[in-house]
Amino acid sequence: MSHTTPQLSSDDSSASGPQPAGSLQDTCARLRRRAFKATSQLSSCSKTTIRKAARRVLKDLAKCIDAVDVHLFRVTIDDTGGGRVGLRHHTGTRISAAEERPLHYFQFRLLPSRIQKCINANQIAKIRGNSEVGGRTLAGLLAKVDCETYYLCPLLIDGQVKGLLGVARRTELPADDNDLDEFFDLLKLIATILLINTQRVRRESRRAKKMAEWRRIAEQACDFAITLSAADTNRNTVVSTVTRDENHGEPHHATINVPPVLTISKTTAFGAADATPALDGLRLTDIVLRSFLRDLLEQLAEAVETSEVRTTSFQMALGHAGPRWCLARIEPSRTADSTYATLYLTDNNRDKLLQEEVRELSDHLVKASRLSLLGQMSTEFAHQLNQPLQAILNYANMLQRRIERGAATAENSIATLANIESSVLHSAAIIQRIRDFVKFRTLLTETIRLQEIIDQALMLVIPTARGWNADIIPPDDLLDVEVVVDKAQTTHVLVNLIINALEACQEFGVDRPRIELFVREESGHRRVTVGVKDNGPGLPQKNPDIVFKEFYSGKTEGLGMGLAISREVCESQGGGLTAENNAGQNGCTFFVSMELKSNSGNDTEEINTISIDDNLPID
Repeated sequence: MSHTTPQLSSDDSSASGPQPAGSLQDTCARLRRRAFKATSQLSSCSKTTIRKAARRVLKDLAKCIDAVDVHLFRVTIDDTGGGRVGLRHHTGTRISAAEERPLHYFQFRLLPSRIQKCINANQIAKIRGNSEVGGRTLAGLLAKVDCETYYLCPLLIDGQVKGLLGVARRTELPADDNDLDEFFDLLKLIATILLINTQRVRRESRRAKKMAEWRRIAEQACDFAITLSAADTNRNTVVSTVTRDENHGEPHHATINVPPVLTISKTTAFGAADATPALDGLRLTDIVLRSFLRDLLEQLAEAVETSEVRTTSFQMALGHAGPRWCLARIEPSRTADSTYATLYLTDNNRDKLLQEEVRELSDHLVKASRLSLLGQMSTEFAHQLNQPLQAILNYANMLQRRIERGAATAENSIATLANIESSVLHSAAIIQRIRDFVKFRTLLTETIRLQEIIDQALMLVIPTARGWNADIIPPDDLLDVEVVVDKAQTTHVLVNLIINALEACQEFGVDRPRIELFVREESGHRRVTVGVKDNGPGLPQKNPDIVFKEFYSGKTEGLGMGLAISREVCESQGGGLTAENNAGQNGCTFFVSMELKSNSGNDTEEINTISIDDNLPID
């Protein structure tokens, strides 16, 4: 590895002082020994001993290389080239605590651009001790240490500059010495060892602080903790897991390594526990229900492998009390013994049961909302079905009379049967539209013409509007665009908005309700918006957005779920649903935004945001 010491000022080109032959070679030999010594000294340091040990290492390094002072800086450089620099350790012989304080934190950009380029290029920057080339910050430091030449060595960790080693020497190193590269490599090695151990101590200190805070919280929040131990951590059991690709649903097989037997070696009671069960000596499989065991083992293995905390919920069976839900915080072991992990457990059985009850109630309310809207439109659906059924009856009677008269021919019989078949298919299509309208299922987006959605919504509501003496005004310009939505669910949203508008106009006493639809394209956002405008009472003035809140209803018999569900559907497929009062006139307008088809196309994609039940009475 070669190093470059660029000339940062005109006085940098001066010749170096005389050096004894082989001095750098001897120094390199001493540095190699000190690298092993530094590793041994620093590897066992803690928060209380790292500063003293670092100073000792730097003093020994300064003596070895005949340096006036040695400084270790920590560096953080962001993607824009900015960042900060901070002095972390030095020999402590030349700089007082007051003089050191301004160097704890300063901007990386305060260094001259030529020095920044050297550091970013992993090159040694050489600065004359009595010059201003190093910038105001370094000039103040060099004035204190009183050196002839100052070297800044970048320290790389994982390919990024994480630190700087500053070496202040009374004499300049010979640029043509064959051992110069090795000299700087060894300097950077020792400094990197010190930097890595400093970072390690800081991480452990932060982790210990968090653990201390967590333990204080656990005294009041956790019921008890169990410590898991593995009899033989070298003999792991491979557990296979299967995941699916988000886009194509293809299975991917993965494995996790867990010890064959995890035993509870210790049970710790906390302040919130009424009674801590006696679990010492039991295996994890003895207390966790089988259906939750695999997921818990996966979470445990991931926590241990990444050394990060995980949380999960599972059901635990303790004696004859029956299974109970527990919330577990998994803390992986940081020791070298057989301890595998510690689980801090909180009994959340009551909360889980309440969550299940709320979820079931919400599902029932959503179903009731759809079925209620279906009941309001039952007359229109009956009218739609009556037409093909009447046609089937007429064609069947016609064919029967022809057969009775002997006038039936093969040709006209086939034609009549074809008409009957067409009417049956028409009836089936109407029934399927009704099923799609009320069916609860996962949103399934597809690319479809916007005109098809609006036409189907108008077909469903126009008969109802006629019965209420209302005008439904279709868009003047439907725009020939394709959107990426769930067709059935989006049709339901538009139908729900139109029916809501008709009912609001009726309750407000509007003589002639007028529902106007319009379409506008938002090309800058790759969206299209369908507006539903009415001449009814409008939205609440103080808080118009309250109409989207669950269980809020402006109707005497409303469930207050229709608009909340409609907004959730729109947002789950990448669009939105908003509303505002009409300016200068009665009524309000609802805006349904949808994503336009992208240039790259869009395959059918399942959206799991809204979980839906497909078991309806209509089936």
